[in-house]
Amino acid sequence: MIAKFAKKINEILIQKGIVQKEDAELYQYGIENGIVVAGNLLASGIFGIVTGRPGLVLVFLLFYASLRSYSGGSHCKSRIGCFLISMAILSIPVYTHEFVMNNVPATVILMIGIAAVVVILILSPVESINKPLDDEEKKYYARVTHCIVALQVCVLIILFSLDLQDYFYAGYVSIVLVAVFMVMGKIAVKRYVQ
Repeated sequence: MIAKFAKKINEILIQKGIVQKEDAELYQYGIENGIVVAGNLLASGIFGIVTGRPGLVLVFLLFYASLRSYSGGSHCKSRIGCFLISMAILSIPVYTHEFVMNNVPATVILMIGIAAVVVILILSPVESINKPLDDEEKKYYARVTHCIVALQVCVLIILFSLDLQDYFYAGYVSIVLVAVFMVMGKIAVKRYVQ
C-alpha cells in the first residue's frame, strides 16, 4: 500500500517535471521512507497522548532517534516488524518508569547507565548486514555517536539535577536500549560473516 502510494506521488512529480525519469527509483525509495517515518511519528504521538505521557514519549524519541541514527545496531527485516517493535519499545519508558525509579537502587541505575554508555562508545558504529561501512564512514559515525552520547549524558545530568525524573528516565532508557541493539547488531553481523 505504501509502495503504491509512493509510486503515485512519484509519477505526479515526474509528470510535473520535478523529478527526472532516471532518478525516479531513488525518489520513490525516499518517498516510501518518508511516509514510513511520518507514520511512525504520528503513531508515536498518538501513543503518547493516549497514555497521557506525550512529553516522556517525545524525550525518549529525541534521545533514541538521534543516537540510533548514527550508532547503528540490529534492525528489523520488515517495515511492519520495525513498526511493531518501535511501538513496543515506546511502552518501556511509559510503563516501567514508576517501578524502576521507585524500586531499583540509584547505584544500579547508574551502573547500568555507565555500562550502556561504555558499550556505545566502544562499539559505535555497528554496521548493518545490508549496509557495510568503509573506514571513513566508520570514523565519521563513531565521532558523531560519541558527540551525541556525550551531549545526552550532560542533558541527563541536568534532568536528574532538576528532579525531572520522567524525562531523565526516558532519556536513560533510550541510551540503554541503543546499547542493547548495538550488541544484538554486532552478534548478528558476526553470525552472518561466519
